Amino acid sequence: MQNRKIGMPSFDLTGKTAIVTGGTKGLGFGIACTLANAGCNVVITARTASDVADAAKDINENYAKGSKCLGIPADSGKQSDIDNVIAQTIEAFGELNIMINNAGISGKTAKILTDECDEANFEKVINTNLKGVFLFAKAAAKQMVAQGKGGKIINVASVGGLVGGPGVVAYGASKAGVISLTKTMGNEFGRDNITVIAVCPGYVVTPLNEDVFVAEDGSFTKVYELSAKNTAVRRLGTIEEIAGPVCALCSDCFSYMTGTTIVLDGGQTIGR
Repeated sequence: MQNRKIGMPSFDLTGKTAIVTGGTKGLGFGIACTLANAGCNVVITARTASDVADAAKDINENYAKGSKCLGIPADSGKQSDIDNVIAQTIEAFGELNIMINNAGISGKTAKILTDECDEANFEKVINTNLKGVFLFAKAAAKQMVAQGKGGKIINVASVGGLVGGPGVVAYGASKAGVISLTKTMGNEFGRDNITVIAVCPGYVVTPLNEDVFVAEDGSFTKVYELSAKNTAVRRLGTIEEIAGPVCALCSDCFSYMTGTTIVLDGGQTIGR
């Protein structure tokens, strides 16, 4: 029998450079830490300068392995801020290989016919969650095309973009838009070897929502228990269970995947 040579997959990101928006807290911070631990240089963004500085320091001291983290304050909905992030990334690391569009807000929880569900709230959520992804992905793709080496764009959507839930019209619409945007970008950018993937997390416990799901004595709250019953695995996810797959998607192992959506929800959307 002829001996066939098969290349072994590698998840090593040494020498790569990634931008992670909303990278100072929650899922974004977890993703940034995981990428840095895989050898990837990371640029994290958020609106508050002190948060960016603290998170970058933490990553450099505790998670980076042969890599560096640079923090840049930026609003994902402002083109001037985006241009500045891209420029500083190239100045610091020479090129951009990975774009993680993670920045997002939930907005008000209100049903459509109530006064609280107003135009201002809708525009604010869409501007951050959808317009910000569009602008940052476009800027990143232009840089990747200029470099001529291809690249990867990961858009963090949500199961909220796959199913309709009461009170989250703006959030759900924005995340559904991210999923659709991912398909179009995957189609258009593929000729330049730029792949685009959307990730849809389900219920995940983070420092931002931990007080809702975990009581002071460490036990789970009724909200946690009710949410867990909506999953097949009967529990909520962890930051690591989202950051790990995102890191893997950034590797060459997934170079033939584009325009698609990866659901990480413990079976929330498959029926229980």
